[in-house]
Amino acid sequence: MIVKCIKNKREDLSAELLPNYDNYVNGQEIYMEIGQYFFVFGVSFREDVPWYLILEDETDDYPSPFSSGLFKIVDSSIPNDWHFCNQPFAAGIPCIIPKEWTTPLFYGHLLDGEEYAVKKFYEQKKIANNEIKKFLDKEKKKEKGVLPFFRSTPFF
Repeated sequence: MIVKCIKNKREDLSAELLPNYDNYVNGQEIYMEIGQYFFVFGVSFREDVPWYLILEDETDDYPSPFSSGLFKIVDSSIPNDWHFCNQPFAAGIPCIIPKEWTTPLFYGHLLDGEEYAVKKFYEQKKIANNEIKKFLDKEKKKEKGVLPFFRSTPFF
């Protein structure tokens, strides 16, 4: 799943999404650029609003949740290994994430830099980098387009 940043300020969110955003974000700056693409590592649901787990910067060591209101889905394909889980980050927050991440405390272990979790995350990050590269290559081909075929001689 790949999303494109279409908003990067709290104030740009719809009136319906602002309360949800304010419940979970405490003045955090958003450093994403409009038009930037992101691989989605998973989706959490906070008060029925999807939040995408993404890397705001490619050097980040773990994905962070960002409100879906900041993005447009450009590739809706869901990885085969995603599973439903009800508490990888906090009790009662449902998520759809890679199966290995559904184990209790995986995200906490990742934040703490525990070897097993870091290894699993970097495996996913490698997949993400490949998927983004394939997507961007496909987009470049679309931009170039195919020139229409014109005959040099008349049909009749």
